[in-house]
Amino acid sequence: MRDTKEYILIKAFRLFITKSYREVTLRDIVQSTGLSKGAFYHYFASKEQVYEQVVHYFYNHIMITDYSGFPTGSFRDFYRHYLDKLGEPSELDDLKAESNLFLFIAESSRRVESFAEIHAAQRQVELSSWARAISAAKERGEIVSEIPDRQLAEMFLYISDGSTLTALVKYPDRQTLETMKTAWDNLFSLISARGCETSS
Repeated sequence: MRDTKEYILIKAFRLFITKSYREVTLRDIVQSTGLSKGAFYHYFASKEQVYEQVVHYFYNHIMITDYSGFPTGSFRDFYRHYLDKLGEPSELDDLKAESNLFLFIAESSRRVESFAEIHAAQRQVELSSWARAISAAKERGEIVSEIPDRQLAEMFLYISDGSTLTALVKYPDRQTLETMKTAWDNLFSLISARGCETSS
């Protein structure tokens, strides 16, 4: 069972991801929780305070990927496992059709003073995890490339960002994931030992 503060943040996030910041009132948030005003105000005093905490929660609990259980024997297995994780059911599935992740992130960048730091910290975790997987693949001889590990990691993640943005999908759907898989497979074939052998 989640604690009350987390429960409030999840309810507020569901509102902010489907409506703009201006459209959501503090009253809407309180009503969505089903809490009394007194119970709610014990945790938050304003919509601004709720919103900033929602952004922190989003990056620390929803955007972040736990890489601890990812396959380590093959980089292809690593990135395909990532796609599988993106395709897993989520408690936000019912919002996919009406949510707008990009609007939420754009508004967050303007309204939350620490947004750049929050976003950069999450991105650093992603890039470091991918760079380690690429480094291990190079050591195994699976990847043959002089491009630095971190730059290759950025290439894979920028493909992910671009595929999602191009499709204008709020959370990755099957078509977006297939587009990402095809693009990642193509990039992998360019840097893999097998791909290099084929092209030479």
